[in-house]
Amino acid sequence: MNSDQQDIIASTRATLRETSRLVTELATRQFSLIADEPHNDLPGDGPTPTEYLLMALASCTAQTLRGYTDRKYDYPGDITVEVSYHEPREEGAARYLQRTISLSEDVPPEHLQSMMEIAERTPVTLLLAFAWSVRTEFVNADVR
Repeated sequence: MNSDQQDIIASTRATLRETSRLVTELATRQFSLIADEPHNDLPGDGPTPTEYLLMALASCTAQTLRGYTDRKYDYPGDITVEVSYHEPREEGAARYLQRTISLSEDVPPEHLQSMMEIAERTPVTLLLAFAWSVRTEFVNADVR
């Protein structure tokens, strides 16, 4: 399918300057951020790309659940979402993301079940879960 016939939902730009070690400038809409990697046992100057991915899943989950509960139930409590990436030490074991959702208010079991189903269908959850392809194009400096 031609990409001209598809909507672009979000886009971002990452620039790694020649003078930077791994500090990467990120831009999306009017927002500027940086990403970095730890080096020599020191933390980086910003979150790692993996941490940004985890933050995307956590924030999308919290926002989706807030929108759902506000429309359906009016639970005014806090929603806290923690996400951690687990990489196995043993060969062949599965890597996975652990998402823990904590609610500050008591939720009836039938409503909690609905919230669990909603959490599995948040936009970033689906984006990560799909057998999704990354299409890569290189543009060489001498071609521009």
